Amino acid sequence: MGSTVDDARDRARGFWDAADFDASLSAALEGLGSAPDDVELLVLAGRAGVEVDADDAVDHLRRATELAPDNAGAWHHLGEALAAEGSLEEAEAAFRRAVELDPDDQLALTHLGHTALAAGRRDEGVRYLARAADIAHAASSASISLVDMYRSFGQYEDALVQARRIAEAAPEDRLAWLDVGELALQTGQLDEARAAFERVRDLDEVPGHEAYPLHGILQVELARQRWEPAGELVAQIAAIDPRGLSTALTAFLRAQTGEAPAEDEDEDEATPPPTREEVDRVLADSLTDYRRMLIDDRLLRGGDLVG
Repeated sequence: MGSTVDDARDRARGFWDAADFDASLSAALEGLGSAPDDVELLVLAGRAGVEVDADDAVDHLRRATELAPDNAGAWHHLGEALAAEGSLEEAEAAFRRAVELDPDDQLALTHLGHTALAAGRRDEGVRYLARAADIAHAASSASISLVDMYRSFGQYEDALVQARRIAEAAPEDRLAWLDVGELALQTGQLDEARAAFERVRDLDEVPGHEAYPLHGILQVELARQRWEPAGELVAQIAAIDPRGLSTALTAFLRAQTGEAPAEDEDEDEATPPPTREEVDRVLADSLTDYRRMLIDDRLLRGGDLVG
C-alpha cells in the first residue's frame, strides 16, 4: 500500500507542477481511495480542486487541517480555497492560523492585509502588508500592494519609499518606474520624477506608447513653470499623441506666455484656453490609462515584474 500511496503522491505532484490540474486531482483522489487520511494527498486534491472548481475542494483541505492542525501549509491552502469561494471570514481565520504556525509566510500575511483592508481595518492591514513586504523580496506582491494602499490613503511619501524599492529590485519594469515618477511628482521631487519618466520612456518600446511618458515629463515641466521646455515637449507630443491633447496643451502654453492665438483663429471667437487644473487632469487621466495598459501587461506575465 505504501508504494501505491507514494506513487499517487508523485503523480499528483508531477501533474500539479505541469499545471495539469484535472490529472493532478484524479491522481490525488485515486491515492485517497486507499489512504483517505493522507494529508499530502488531501492538500493536493484540495489545491487541484480549487483550480478546476471542484465542489469538494474545501472539504479536502478542511480534513487536512483536522488531521494535521499544526501544518501551516494546509491552513494556508485552506484560506486560499475559502477566499476563492467567497468565505472571507473563514479564509481570514485560516490565514491567521497559518501565520501563527509560520510567522514568515508572506503570502498569508499579504492575504491578511487585504482582508483587513476590505473589512475597513486600515491600521491592521498596513501592519500585515508591511510585515509581508519586509519578509519578501523588494519586488513582491506585498510591496506592490503596499504602494497601492499608501497611495489610496494619500500617504504619498510612504508610497514613494516602497515604489523606489520595487524599481531598484526590478529595474526593467515600466510600471515600477511609472509609480516612482508619479509619486515623486506628487511629493514635489521633480528631478526624481523627470528621471523616472525618462526611464519609462527608455524601457517602453511598444508602438503607440511613445506619448505617455512624455505626458509625465510635461507634468514635471509645468510644475516648474518652464514654459519653453514644456512647449518643446508639446511639439513632440503633437506628432505621436494618441489622445489628441496637443491642441489644448498648445493653447494653454500660449496663454501662459502671452502668445497670440494661431493665425487661423479669430481672437474674439477663439475657445478659451484650458486652465492649469484642466491640463493637469487630462495629463493625469492619460497616465491612468497608461497604468492600466502596464497592469494588463503584467497580468499577462502572471503578475511577474521584469527585472
